[in-house]
Amino acid sequence: MKHLPLLLLLVIFAACQGSGTKTGQSDSAAVNSPSDTASGVTYSGTLPCADCEGIVTELTLQKQPDDHFTLKETYQGKNQTFNSEGVYTIVHGTSADPAATVIHLNPNKDKNLQRYYQQVNENELLLLDSDQKTIQSGRNYTLKKVL
Repeated sequence: MKHLPLLLLLVIFAACQGSGTKTGQSDSAAVNSPSDTASGVTYSGTLPCADCEGIVTELTLQKQPDDHFTLKETYQGKNQTFNSEGVYTIVHGTSADPAATVIHLNPNKDKNLQRYYQQVNENELLLLDSDQKTIQSGRNYTLKKVL
C-alpha cells in the first residue's frame, strides 16, 4: 500500500512516454513518404545545363538507417560525372508555398553543393534554387520517380 503512489506515478510516466513516441513516429512516416522502401526510392531526369546538353541526374533517398541520399550527375557531351552523398532533411513550407514539402540535400564533402527539391507529388520532385524558390525558366527542372 505504501508503494501505491510510486507505482501510480510510474504508470502515468510510462503512459506519457508511449503517447509521445507514437505521435513522433506517425509524423515521421507521413513526412518521409519519398522513402517508401527499405532500399530507398530513386528519382531521375535530365536537368538543364548552361554549357552542355543536359545533366542526367539520379537521386536516391534512403530513410534507413539515417535519411541518407546519393546523387549522380552526368554532364552530357562532356563525359563528366559527379557523385555526392550525405543526409537529407524534410523542410515544411517555402516563402512562396507554406504547404510545400522540400527535401534538403546536405552533402558530406562540400556544403556549398546543397540542393533543394520540392515534392510536387509522390512521383515528382522539382529542383529549387538556393533560396528554396522555383527557378524562373521555361526549362524542365523535374525528376520523376523510377518505378
